Amino acid sequence: MAESVPGPHPAGREMAEDMGDVVPFRTPQTPTPANLPVSPSKAAPQVEPTSIVPGRPYGIPELPPDPAGDTPLTPQWARTREGRRARVDAARRARIRAARRWARRQRTEHGHAAQIVRGERRIRAWVAGVDGVQVKAARHGAHVASRQAERAARRARWARLPLVAGKADQAQAEAERAMTAALAAHRTYQTARNNARRGRMIRGSAVYGPTAATFAAAYAEGGGLGLALASLGLCAVCSIIGRRPDTEETWDAERTSLGDGDPMTEDMLNRAFREVGLIRGDQSLRLILPSGLDHAGRNWTATLDLPGGLVYDAVKAKEVQLAGALGIDRSQLDLTKLNREDRISLWAAPGDPFIKARRSPLVGTADRINTWRDGIPMAFNKRGETVNATVSDYSYLLAGTTRSGKGMGVANILAGAMLDPRVNIRLFDGKGTGEYVGIAPALATFVRRNPARLVEFLRVLVAEMDRRADILTDLGLSKASEALLDKLGGIELVIVDELATYTAKKGMSAEYAEEITELLAQIAAVGAALGIVLVLATQVPESDIVPTRLRANCAARWAMRTESADSSNVILGKGKAGEGYDASKIGIEVHNRGRGWLTTPDTGFTEVRSLFIDEKKGELLSVMSAALPIRAEFGSLPGSFHDPVEAEMAVITGASSVAGGPDGKGSAVRARPLSVLDHMRQAAEATGRGNVTRAEVFEHLAAADPQYRRADGEDDGTYAARAGRALAAALKDLGADVAESRLRLPDGSRPNGWTLEAIDDARKVPV
Repeated sequence: MAESVPGPHPAGREMAEDMGDVVPFRTPQTPTPANLPVSPSKAAPQVEPTSIVPGRPYGIPELPPDPAGDTPLTPQWARTREGRRARVDAARRARIRAARRWARRQRTEHGHAAQIVRGERRIRAWVAGVDGVQVKAARHGAHVASRQAERAARRARWARLPLVAGKADQAQAEAERAMTAALAAHRTYQTARNNARRGRMIRGSAVYGPTAATFAAAYAEGGGLGLALASLGLCAVCSIIGRRPDTEETWDAERTSLGDGDPMTEDMLNRAFREVGLIRGDQSLRLILPSGLDHAGRNWTATLDLPGGLVYDAVKAKEVQLAGALGIDRSQLDLTKLNREDRISLWAAPGDPFIKARRSPLVGTADRINTWRDGIPMAFNKRGETVNATVSDYSYLLAGTTRSGKGMGVANILAGAMLDPRVNIRLFDGKGTGEYVGIAPALATFVRRNPARLVEFLRVLVAEMDRRADILTDLGLSKASEALLDKLGGIELVIVDELATYTAKKGMSAEYAEEITELLAQIAAVGAALGIVLVLATQVPESDIVPTRLRANCAARWAMRTESADSSNVILGKGKAGEGYDASKIGIEVHNRGRGWLTTPDTGFTEVRSLFIDEKKGELLSVMSAALPIRAEFGSLPGSFHDPVEAEMAVITGASSVAGGPDGKGSAVRARPLSVLDHMRQAAEATGRGNVTRAEVFEHLAAADPQYRRADGEDDGTYAARAGRALAAALKDLGADVAESRLRLPDGSRPNGWTLEAIDDARKVPV
């Protein structure tokens, strides 16, 4: 597979310990503090130092602190400079939110103007008192008694007539009783009215007297300014008296919301879970770690146990409704299971965590990375954590509509792969633009928009896959490991950007689409276990572009914005949109570019946004500039080492695509069938002597063309003459004249044949 470097290198053992065995064509470098590999996000596991514990032998490590009991009220991170800065920033944002809430409240019944009016009305009601009810009742009683006395007197006068004799005395007595009752009712009314007036006078004097005295004193002392201050004081008193609304609605903890800037509390979480039907009224969550700000001092976190048989999957299914109950968008809420079905970590942000792009940590670095072990920093999740994906034992499928950020995902993979000198990058650009021309010097293969070339390449890659499988079979292993990369020949990373160009059954790929799809499916199914990784990207996530067999063998999938839920399911799997993983719900806004659902064997399903590499500013070129010296140091610079894949492609097609081919632009190279001269050259290379005998040429041609095969019963002389005439006729058709000479073989024989130099001189194949 690769040429060996003679002699052991003094830094070989250190290099192997650092990033695994390297392929033979690379020259290891002794690691120094300046060139040690740095993982962008995954640090090597740190071993806790042992300490002397009182009462215990030396060497027994202390127990880790109890997160619920031993943690101080002010955590250690908050005592650092960054922690204090975060706390100051949090306090500043809290003041801004408080001011905004105050401004919003002024338009409601909780505003200060409404409180002042309500307070003044309550003061007047207190001064008026409740005696008015008694006065009205007494007045009504007096009025009724007066009417009754008047009617009784009228009946008494009529009783004196002769027609009603004998009843005058009785009528007169009733009239007198009615008059006495009317006089008593009138006295009661007068007493109630006098009492009410006296009470109002006393209460009014208690309220308006000091107020008038205060205004008079304020005017006497300060004039207009004094009156203004006295008015403000009166308004403040009225506001305090009217602070509570007339209804039962209040601004208590039951009405708080994260969207309004309120802190996340246990009561808020319980209310939200009840509102979406996750827990009953008599149930409550049990917080393992109380609600609090994370290390950034901006986002809320809580670790809690779910009650009553409730599990993580049930909560995850209602993530959108739960976000609504908390007053935030679904993108601001993240739920994570913590090793148990009933224990989750709940994280909530005050704003969209993906609104601001984050630059890739690979931009500006000059250090090599280990894509097999540590992976490539590709994206960041809701919690701001960098998501790494390895280039080891699974292939990738990236899909999304135009301007969804798919190209940025490919750029992140390219940046990481260039900084690992063990990765041979094979890029087939289906768009055919000049997007990748600038980084062609770092690409082992670069071809733009050429389905015929891709078919030939995939055939060669399948043969390479078989060769690697034979190596593992001899070792009794089922899959490659980092230690075997030396023997296998490094990592083959094949990137096909815009897959639809090559697998669409109509258009320029109609002739090759079926075979390309089949070869890609074979490589995706087996190649990842052999160190051959595919990265397939497309803007057309449809089943005829990405067949089920091909998609199923891409364990890592990244779905950016799609036009429909069906397209999202084509990428992520059947039914995933119904489970909440729906890329069609991602907005079309600019700040949503690069955002999508990523699933890999390392991360599982997670919502991410790709890290940013500004191609307009040449940041991908700067990564390549840093990668070229690293690859030159390790002997893996394209064109500077023996590449059996491209060597075979050059023989088959007559041209090389190393670093973009002769023009460096990945220009289209037409694949053609092997000529007889190509077969003669392959036979000469196979001998390893720089020449080939006639018998060896005939044997090689017999495997490719039936006319060169020996017939049954044909003797050596007859076969040699017949095959010689067929070869001469084929060379004549090509217009080639290959100088034949007598060779000297290692065993001392001198047969007729051709030298490799003579064959190359005769080969005239258009590129």
